[in-house]
Amino acid sequence: MTKKEFIKKLNKYLKRLPRKARKEELAKYDNLESYDLNPITEANKIYNAYGYNYQIKNIKFLEAANILLNELKGKNTLKIILFTIYILIIAIFIKIPFIYVRDIIANIFSTTLNEIETIYIIWNLSIELLYAITAIFTLVYMIKTKALTYKKDE
Repeated sequence: MTKKEFIKKLNKYLKRLPRKARKEELAKYDNLESYDLNPITEANKIYNAYGYNYQIKNIKFLEAANILLNELKGKNTLKIILFTIYILIIAIFIKIPFIYVRDIIANIFSTTLNEIETIYIIWNLSIELLYAITAIFTLVYMIKTKALTYKKDE
């Protein structure tokens, strides 16, 4: 990892520190010979030094999915099935505001949208795309959070 990448990631992970303290800590890492450090580990050390009760936990989505699949094979099968049902219910509830916005705007501009069907199709596709992006980010976050709880229990 280059110096610039390391400093950028460390700065990102230290967002809970006050600006002055963050600049002081980043200055300490400015003249290292090797930047083969883990920015998450270093940020956690800094938070501990400042007395913050906050730990950065980072996990990749595929690792989180693997943890949940292993839990599905193990003793937590019912909990994982209930979590999956919960995720599906959340995905449905996320869809509701998008449906209302799509329909309200379509009703307001009904004469224009009905005359030019292409605009109506583009409007519907853009709302569906926004829903898909929102749902994916939400569900990935939920899966990562759930996997971290199982990983912490190990």
